[in-house]
Amino acid sequence: RIHVCLYFITPSGHGLKSIDLVCMKKLDQKVNIIPVIAKADTINKTELSKFKAKIMSELKSNGVSIYQFPTEDDTIAEINKKMNSELPFAVVGSNEFVKVGTKNVRARQYPWGVVQVENEN
Repeated sequence: RIHVCLYFITPSGHGLKSIDLVCMKKLDQKVNIIPVIAKADTINKTELSKFKAKIMSELKSNGVSIYQFPTEDDTIAEINKKMNSELPFAVVGSNEFVKVGTKNVRARQYPWGVVQVENEN
């Protein structure tokens, strides 16, 4: 049995493709879907915020159900409310190490700088 589907979305900035909506609509009846924006370092924070809002709006208007972290339990309600407000999640990945200062860190190197994968800021 599958418990969750991490659905990776291309960071186009134009919203979801129709194939994404069709696929997610079929999946939401069978599995919990957590939408994830892949390669989030390719767009700036303002664009990312707008893109997230657009995705959530498109999912809602097309009747696609995504996983919502439970908020009934008082011990985790605040954390889960915060997690729900962050959907869709945005991630950066890399399998390369780059020297930053005196440390080697997992990161992506660009002409304008370095994006550290494990840096939450």
